[in-house]
Amino acid sequence: MPGMRNLADLVCPRCERKYYGDLPVGHGILYPMLLERSTGTVHDNHGVRWFARWLGRSYKSRNDSAVEFIVEEFRPPRQAVLLNCLDGIYGHSLLKLLNAQRYLDRRPDLDLILLIPRFLRWLVPEGVSAVWTVGLPLERGNEWNDWLAGEIHRRLDPLGKCWLSIAVPHPHPADYEISRFTRTQPFPIGQWEERLKHPTVTFIWREDRIWERAQGGGAGLDVARRAGARMGLLRKAWREQSALVSDLGDALRRGFPGLDFAVVGLGEPRGLPDWISDMTTREISEQVERQWCERYARSHVVIGVHGSHMLLPTAHSGAFVELVPDKRWGNLVQDILVSSLDVREAMYRGRFLPLESSPKLVAEVTGSLLRDLPHALRNFRRRWMDEEGKKDDL
Repeated sequence: MPGMRNLADLVCPRCERKYYGDLPVGHGILYPMLLERSTGTVHDNHGVRWFARWLGRSYKSRNDSAVEFIVEEFRPPRQAVLLNCLDGIYGHSLLKLLNAQRYLDRRPDLDLILLIPRFLRWLVPEGVSAVWTVGLPLERGNEWNDWLAGEIHRRLDPLGKCWLSIAVPHPHPADYEISRFTRTQPFPIGQWEERLKHPTVTFIWREDRIWERAQGGGAGLDVARRAGARMGLLRKAWREQSALVSDLGDALRRGFPGLDFAVVGLGEPRGLPDWISDMTTREISEQVERQWCERYARSHVVIGVHGSHMLLPTAHSGAFVELVPDKRWGNLVQDILVSSLDVREAMYRGRFLPLESSPKLVAEVTGSLLRDLPHALRNFRRRWMDEEGKKDDL
């Protein structure tokens, strides 16, 4: 386990070539790969290039450098299960962590050990046996580190036996409660109308995947990678996003004069009007993230471009509107934490629009949610399906 990858050491009985193969853990459940040890060749029978590329590149660039490894033990693990949450994408790491609740609630006979990057430490739920925090920044989350593999072995050997969590990439909404991780209760959907005295909408700001008027100019998807050193292009894209957010706020305020509108996220918007609350920052911390979650939980609706940064906002808000770049339609809902188990309610509370949607259209869809959601949910109430409930209501 040299990082995010969980691998078996394999030998072909016919040709005696040696391989590493993905165990059925995390995305290895869906796309297991084989890595030929002598050549570094990755055999990908699933056509998932990004997962194969990560494995090949990490093996080619493997290192043996020590990294920060902090051990917190709350009780000695006897029947241990290790949940590896390391990954090169924030959303992948967070989704793996949500697997923890299933063990805490349904397998009290097992002692859960969490292997996590430092940025997830504040989200660890109560009840785990131990937390092993690795000081790898996100951009190194998929690296192959032989020192780390050795340190994990050294910690596991005294246990004699340790299960490995399968860490499903997308846990079912019935298997977690986000408040167990963030200690913040989501928006109280039953108070939707009462809270409409001050409709609360939050735009989730991001500077490397940007809302733009028309796709194709290079600003919408992973702009930082494509622009490189062309900071002028980036600044222009950020200014355009700021203008779109301002126009969205103005359009919403015309229909909802008491609107509480804020921008949250990593970056620095330019030119927002004073009445829009700017909660963005370039320095992330536990305190900042907790404040953001409290804001999401006060929000009737959160709005943002598709990406991992939408997971916690959608988990806490009453509803969401997501702007989807052309190349991300196949990844729909992977960045959403559904807050209702009723499929009709979940569909109503979430809206997906093309990235190039105008502020006017986004405002219309958001305004419809603000006005109409309570009426829709009344139609979906389970009690109307109960004959005795109908009699009581009549």
